[in-house]
Parts: sequence; C-alpha cells; structure tokens
Amino acid sequence: MAATLDDIPTLSALYKDKTVLPSDDEPAYKPSSALNDRISVIRQDITKLAVDSIVNAANNSLLGGGGVDGAIHRAAGPKLYDECETLDGCETGSAKITDGYELPSRKVIHAVGPIYWKEGKTNAAELLAGCYRTSLQLAVDNNCRSIAFSALSTGVYGYPSDEASLVAIETVRKFLGEERADKLDRVIFCNFLEKDETAYFKNIPLFFPPAHIDDASVEEPGTSTEPSEMLSQLPDAPTEDPKDVEDVEQPSTKKQKTDDTDDDFVVVEKEDATEAKSKSEIV
Repeated sequence: MAATLDDIPTLSALYKDKTVLPSDDEPAYKPSSALNDRISVIRQDITKLAVDSIVNAANNSLLGGGGVDGAIHRAAGPKLYDECETLDGCETGSAKITDGYELPSRKVIHAVGPIYWKEGKTNAAELLAGCYRTSLQLAVDNNCRSIAFSALSTGVYGYPSDEASLVAIETVRKFLGEERADKLDRVIFCNFLEKDETAYFKNIPLFFPPAHIDDASVEEPGTSTEPSEMLSQLPDAPTEDPKDVEDVEQPSTKKQKTDDTDDDFVVVEKEDATEAKSKSEIV
C-alpha cells in the first residue's frame, strides 16, 4: 500500500505528540509553524511513498546497485534503467532526475553522495550539501511539490548519521528560506535505519524548532493519538539492518532482466542476480 502526504505526519504533529522534543541547545533559526508543517521525518520504505519525487542514493553510473538504490530500480522496473543509461552518469555531489515508472512517486532524483573516508569531513560535507541543493532545485524545476530524501551516504559510504543529518537539515532549511522554495509543499526525510531516524530526531530542532503552542492545546506526552494513528497507516518500517559489503567502489555495472515469468529487475555489481535481490545495503 502506497502512503500519501495525508498519511505522513508533519514535524508540527511530531512535536505535539512529543515524538520529537526541543533541543537543549540554542536553535540556529527562529521557530516557524509554517515551515514545520512542510517537514516530515519518518522511517519507512521510500519505494512505497506516493509523493511527487523521491531521492535515490545512487552511484556515479546511475545504473543501480545495492540497498535503497537497488530497491528503487526493482520497484520502478526496467524502464528506469533504460532512461538512466541515457544520462551519462552523474558526478559526486550532484543529482539527475528521471521518471518514476512503476513507482508510486512521479519522479526519481538520483543523487550521488560522497564516500566519507575518501573525501574527508569538510569536502564530504560540501558534496553532500550539493546533493540536497541540486535535488531540491530539480524538484522545483520539474513541478514536484513534494520530495522525499533517503539518508544519503550513511550506509556503506560511511558518512556518520549525526553529521549527515546536520548537513541535510541545514541545507533544506536554507533552501526553504528562498523564494523559489514556495513551490515545495513538503520535504520528507525518509530513513531506512533507526540510527538515521534518531539522528534526525536529535538535530532537526536546531533548524526547525517547535513553534509556540497555547498550553491549553498541548497534550501530555503519550496522550495525543494524531501522529501515531497516521504512522499506523504507513507501510511497516524496516526491521533489519542492511548487510555490510566489502567494496564500495563503483564497479562496472551490467543489466540483467529475468524471463517473461518474472518482472523483477536487478542490477548486479560483482554478485549474481540471486544475491542482488536479497541485498539490503544502503548507499
């Protein structure tokens, strides 16, 4: 079952439910209820989101891989691979856009995040911010009013979740402060792993602090049912961590299609098709 924007709680709702708590540190920005109504943090399967665009954690070839990348290619079907073949790859720190094909999302934005230990902290942060900026601009340019980001580079690319979430949230906050961002109704941080969700819950109040709410309207922790009821309508959150892979280099990628009795589509990187289908690593 695909999840629509109506199914996904906003940050305002998460504050009200006490799922997200204010930071003990001084926020970097003033509170804005309007902005908090445009932000969401969830831990779900990004291929199940019926939004205008989702952001894939792609590699430089754009031809698929493991984890979220492979899952998106399989769910979208072989036409996604065919379009990606025409894009001539993508540089690290940038992104390119395609149709969503069999996905419930209308568009897929393929962002190539940095390998953390190769780039070093400062350069990795600049490249990761570039992924988020470019993806947001592509969404606006292609009339996408909603965008869901996977946790770019936090899997086998080794970017610490806490640091990565700070880069992602700050980049989104700056973008939403610009006039062009009026064309975006919702930005969703869609995490696969609990460690990434935890990092977002911790850091998002620094950039999107809770707006003032009349005390009479604030319920005690655990008594509000609005977000939990909404979350129950979403697909089940992942329950297994992705398996480690030994090699995160970008090997040559080849396309494999199954016979007419199986519509699954996989891209194989140094492994056979059966192994690729069972992989759950995140780039």
